[in-house]
Amino acid sequence: MIRLRNLTKTYDGRRILRGIDLQVEAGEFLFLTGASGAGKSTLLKLLYAAERPTAGGVWVAGQRVDQLSRHKLALLRRKVGVVFQDFKLLRHKTVLENVTFVLRFQGLGARDAHRRAYQVLKRLGLHHRQSALPEVLSGGEQQRVAIARALAYQPRLILADEPTGNLDADLAGELLSLLCDINYQGATIMVATHDHSLLEAMPARTLILNQGLIEYDGSWPP
Repeated sequence: MIRLRNLTKTYDGRRILRGIDLQVEAGEFLFLTGASGAGKSTLLKLLYAAERPTAGGVWVAGQRVDQLSRHKLALLRRKVGVVFQDFKLLRHKTVLENVTFVLRFQGLGARDAHRRAYQVLKRLGLHHRQSALPEVLSGGEQQRVAIARALAYQPRLILADEPTGNLDADLAGELLSLLCDINYQGATIMVATHDHSLLEAMPARTLILNQGLIEYDGSWPP
């Protein structure tokens, strides 16, 4: 599902990622962790082509992401669900509209989109807020809407950047359970986190980034 070869990313002369090689098979669940500034968010951005590598290659679902045309990249992104650290919610759309927007764009009918969106919102404890606008939601509620939007169209690959950052322990546990269920159904999942309680709650492959390098690749704890 994911292959990185000699992946390097430099910003303003500072090397964020340093020649990373990585293989992730379809259906894997893995955590990406490391100190702030280690390159976790940058690595995720390279996987969905929000950033382009300075050197090396990025393959997702058999396609070299950093060389795709705009049209082919748009088609590939339909298979990828992304939970952004800054949420990126549509401010003038309700919670339900934020979740159904992507589903309708994918061609799902209004009734089916509404049903699927409501189901995932209910699983995340947000169905009673479906008519609210993002501006009246708490940070944790906004985060759950962003998560619902990424999960609703059942992508083959889910990339989550600190998805539990604004959630309490109970909600974080619920989210992890939901991600496990989706992974069990066949989705590949990569979660970037600094929360070691998540790593301890679920035995999964864990990558530790340190100064732009994969320092560790294995089970947790190291």
